[in-house]
Amino acid sequence: MITLYQPPPQFGCANPSPFCIKLEVLLKMSGLPYTVRIEGNPANGPTGKIPYIEDEGHFLGDSGRIQHYLEQHYGIDFNAGLGPRERAEGVAFTRLADEHLYWALVYSRWLEDEHWNVIKPIFFGDLPFPLRVIVPRVARKRLRAALHGHGLGRHDRDTVYALGAEDLKAIADFLGKRDFAFGAEPKAVDAALYGQLSAIIDAPFDTPLQRAALTHDNLVAYCKRMRARFFPDLPPV
Repeated sequence: MITLYQPPPQFGCANPSPFCIKLEVLLKMSGLPYTVRIEGNPANGPTGKIPYIEDEGHFLGDSGRIQHYLEQHYGIDFNAGLGPRERAEGVAFTRLADEHLYWALVYSRWLEDEHWNVIKPIFFGDLPFPLRVIVPRVARKRLRAALHGHGLGRHDRDTVYALGAEDLKAIADFLGKRDFAFGAEPKAVDAALYGQLSAIIDAPFDTPLQRAALTHDNLVAYCKRMRARFFPDLPPV
C-alpha cells in the first residue's frame, strides 16, 4: 500500500501545503489504496520537500513526478478522454498554478509579517529552544532568496499581487462555467488548480491574493465542488 507523508490539516484546508492537497487528490482519483503518515520535516523526504510517498519500499518526492510514477507503474490515465490539445492545456495550467501562482501564495504567507506571525508558531512552535528561534529565521530567509531567484520576489508588493491576480483571472476564464477543467469529471489539472486555489480561498488569510480570488464566483464554487468531492469529511467553508 502507498504511504503518503504530509503534515496534518491546517488553516481549514485539507493540508497547509497546496502540493499535499494536489497529491492527495491525485491519489483519490487513482482509486489506489493509500494511508497517510504525518510528517512535518521536509528534510526526511527524498527531495528535501513534502509531500512524498513510499511504495514497495521506494521513496518518491515531487507531486508531478509522483503523478508520472502512478501513471507508468499502475497504468492510470488521469486525463482519460482528453485529446492532445486539452492535455497540453492541462500541462500549461498546471505549470501556471505550481510554478507561478504558488510563489505569490508563498509571498502572502511567509513574507507578510501579519501572516508570518500566524504560521510561524504552527510550523515551528514544537521545536525545542533555541531551534524554534533559529530555524524559522533561516527558513524565511531561504524562501525570500528562493522568491528572488524565481524572479517574482524581485518585484514590489503591488506587482507581486497584480501578477497573482492575473493568474487567478486566467484560471477563472479557463474554467468558465464548467464544473471541472474539462467538463463533468476532474482531470489531473484539477488536482493542481484546487491545491493552490484552496490554499488561497479557504485559508483564513486576508490578503490581496485572496481578495482577487474572491472576485471570481466560479473559483469559489469550484473550490467548494472539489472539497465536497474529495474531502467530504472536512466542514464546508
